[in-house]
Amino acid sequence: MDAKFTSNIKKLRKEFNISQLQLSLEIGYGKSIISYWETSFRIPCADAIIILSRYFQVSTDYVLNLTDDNTMLHRIDDFEVDMSTFNLRLKELRKQKNLSQDQLALKTGLTQTSINHWEKGKCIPTADAIVALARYFGVTTDYLLGESD
Repeated sequence: MDAKFTSNIKKLRKEFNISQLQLSLEIGYGKSIISYWETSFRIPCADAIIILSRYFQVSTDYVLNLTDDNTMLHRIDDFEVDMSTFNLRLKELRKQKNLSQDQLALKTGLTQTSINHWEKGKCIPTADAIVALARYFGVTTDYLLGESD
């Protein structure tokens, strides 16, 4: 993940005037995890990106620094993330392009096994994978993650 992403989490946290500890208590991730995200030591998974966008009231694209549009969205206090929409949309988008999982893997630099697991809901993709898929399909991360239509 590029350095712009890490600065966006920290930037949003500073705009809300909260510490890493406060954010960790609010969203249910450990303080050390938030520190790792801010320093690029770890890359958040898709569910964490959704939670951050809901908490900070911005799009997932903004959290991921794919857009400069930081229009405040309606706050969603529900941090229960259902990845089933992502699973379905990934499969639908792949089929619309008439691609096998192997072909999609080659075009995106991801693995066929990962794509298969995501479509079946067996695991959650990282932010890097979400960005790669959204860019390839020409959709927003919000759409891909089921946060918009």
